[in-house]
Amino acid sequence: RMAVGRLRVQWTRSVSWHGGALARVQVAATPFGPSLPGFQMYHTSVLLDGVEYSFGEDGVMRSKGPYSHVPISPDLDDTELIDFGLHTVSTKEFEQRMMPLFRKGTYDLLRKNCNAFSACALFLLAGEQLDVRYSQAESLGSVLDGFGLLRGLTGGLYQPKELAEDFDKDAVIRSLCESN
Repeated sequence: RMAVGRLRVQWTRSVSWHGGALARVQVAATPFGPSLPGFQMYHTSVLLDGVEYSFGEDGVMRSKGPYSHVPISPDLDDTELIDFGLHTVSTKEFEQRMMPLFRKGTYDLLRKNCNAFSACALFLLAGEQLDVRYSQAESLGSVLDGFGLLRGLTGGLYQPKELAEDFDKDAVIRSLCESN
């Protein structure tokens, strides 16, 4: 079992799945964009027994294998699969809990992106959080945006999504803990 990219969570979690089966939980992570020392942007998604769940402009998408990573790494050579082991999971309940939180049109490059989805999904499925290195870029971007610099640096290309304005990944994770 690979331990790369894992941190212990600060919340306790005990999911009560109503009729689940053992499923291998993995995170796929693909670097993209410029790489600076200690800083890299990533696209992440979650796989349950090889079925990928990814989040983007169209909401949560399901596909066979790490399909959402192919546009970034066509041969998947740059895609890392991080194994979080076998867990009892109900895919139906997983989808019922996650899809309303990550709807079509709510994606925001900084506030509510694939890495926020993967962090929430991973916590729900395996009780662990995504390593912070996968979300460093959006953390820095949020700081820059707070000072009004990001929109200037991108020539106005980045515009925050109003539907993602109040999204708080940690609050979502806390609510997933409390909903059990």
